[in-house]
Amino acid sequence: MYFATAFLIVCAACTVLAFVRHPIYGLYFYLAVTYVFPPSRWWGYMFGEETRWSLIAAGVTVLAVMFHRGKLRPKPVWLASVPAMVFAMYTAWMWIQYPWALDLEAHLKGSSLYAKYLVAFWFVYRIVDTKDRVRDVLLAHLLGCALLGILAYLSGRDGGRLDGVGGPGMDDANTLGMYLATGAIVGLGLLLTQAGWRRWLSLGCIVFTMEGLVLTNTRGAFLGLVAGGLVLALYKAKKHRRLFWSLAVVGLLGFALIIDQKFIDRMWTIQDVASESEEADPSARGRVVLLQAQLRMFVDHPMGTGHRGTEALSTRYLDKRWLSSHRFDEERARSSHNTFMTTLVEQGIPGAALFVWLTLWTLLALLRMRGLEMQHGDPNITTLAATIVSALAVMALIAVFSGFPF
Repeated sequence: MYFATAFLIVCAACTVLAFVRHPIYGLYFYLAVTYVFPPSRWWGYMFGEETRWSLIAAGVTVLAVMFHRGKLRPKPVWLASVPAMVFAMYTAWMWIQYPWALDLEAHLKGSSLYAKYLVAFWFVYRIVDTKDRVRDVLLAHLLGCALLGILAYLSGRDGGRLDGVGGPGMDDANTLGMYLATGAIVGLGLLLTQAGWRRWLSLGCIVFTMEGLVLTNTRGAFLGLVAGGLVLALYKAKKHRRLFWSLAVVGLLGFALIIDQKFIDRMWTIQDVASESEEADPSARGRVVLLQAQLRMFVDHPMGTGHRGTEALSTRYLDKRWLSSHRFDEERARSSHNTFMTTLVEQGIPGAALFVWLTLWTLLALLRMRGLEMQHGDPNITTLAATIVSALAVMALIAVFSGFPF
């Protein structure tokens, strides 16, 4: 009851402040709905099961951006940027695929979801126009991850895994682990660049975030966290070098204190991906078998199968022992565990080409980071930019092990 009241007060306050002060408060509303997602909480029934929280929050944010459009800093048209252009083309292609999608209901839902992502992309682009706004959005993400970590701790593992903690899109352990790994990297970046209460708040949030990450027991999230840490180590500002390595040592010691035997055992199965032994972890071996099946799916459907096509075709291309998820009450299926292969199978050649284009742009952006500090001379901007790129590196590596949306 208290949590429901607090959530409602926060949403109401953000709605008012989005119009009175700055549209970033509308974005806070949107993020609060994303991380809390009332329908998945026991108290959600108080607001009605049909309440469209994400739609309300997005509507408030869009209207606030339009209301303050004269006060926001002028920026190039958002579709002029490569990521926005690629994402818009990808979304348009999904709608074009509708006539031949294998699962029309799933494809319609997926296409609508990508259209919503496109709107969210636009208002984030318009709102985040200064260094302070970048910091504020990163801190909001970290707070959301800390909340998820607390919920994960209260929920605990079920059968060695942690599922059902987050809302739609993050209610499985792999996706939740991805969110938490990016949160940990963002927290480290904020520790390097902020002072006073923001630094102490970031430190506390990292503790809860890492606790949740351990409970997810996901190999991809762990490897993604390592990759993100390495990228941040390479591209942070020179001024933050000593503090970074001091925090890294403390972080490793703290991490050693919170991991448990189940987490250690799970990480040791990473090597089983390439193993043919019957004693190897079936989940790891199944990913290789699934990848081979997806190549055959692509050959048979070069223009894509539509959203969730891998799952729809899995019963035809995989032996029953590799089918794990339940798509219908009486039917077992297997969803994709690699984002590129998901794109290749479900959006075909056009989708894969857009995926490669965005990946190459990201790599070029990473290379341009080297000269960023020389351009403006602000070490905090450099490290905040490196933090964002490091979070992208986390997601890119985890995408090798999970079939996230493109």
